[in-house]
Amino acid sequence: MRHVALVLVVAFATYASPSFAQLPVPSQTSQQVRDPTMVVEDRGQKLEFFSTLRASPEVMSGGRVVVHRVKVARADAPFGPKSLGVVYNHTIQAQGFLTGEVTFKPRESGLPSDIESAGYHGLKKIVEPNIYVVVARTPAELKALFAALKARNDLDWVEIPVNYGISANSATAVLDAAKKVPTHTTQSQKTAGK
Repeated sequence: MRHVALVLVVAFATYASPSFAQLPVPSQTSQQVRDPTMVVEDRGQKLEFFSTLRASPEVMSGGRVVVHRVKVARADAPFGPKSLGVVYNHTIQAQGFLTGEVTFKPRESGLPSDIESAGYHGLKKIVEPNIYVVVARTPAELKALFAALKARNDLDWVEIPVNYGISANSATAVLDAAKKVPTHTTQSQKTAGK
């Protein structure tokens, strides 16, 4: 019985004492903007679209968790269910993913006729009574579409839905790694010079 009491006292003392194995709080260094031409202001947050990155959702843990794997792509590669856009929110310091959707609400009860006749890709009402969505196909198109809709004075609000899901890798790490890989042209030039 005496040994049990001693074990309990040691266990409680260990539990109550501070742990030296605690991890330090990571520093809050802000990530710099890589391409100022691909930055937009949305709801007071600075979003940077990475035009040459796409993310593929992968189902993990028996279908319970979706992880996004970021990879290099062409700037004109379209968004899709297996090729999401990659965005960095500089305000909250978080990487996110997007489908190319832009949602908006007209001030009046109906959709302005020039929006309806403009032929925006994927235009449809998504929430009654008066919330709509349009879909851009690339990051450059998304930026232009968002700017055009935001400049209108007949819309109450315009937003870009962003999913801040789990990422398997960092967009900036992928961009940095892509810069270090020599291109075919660079290799040919080095070989030709020898």
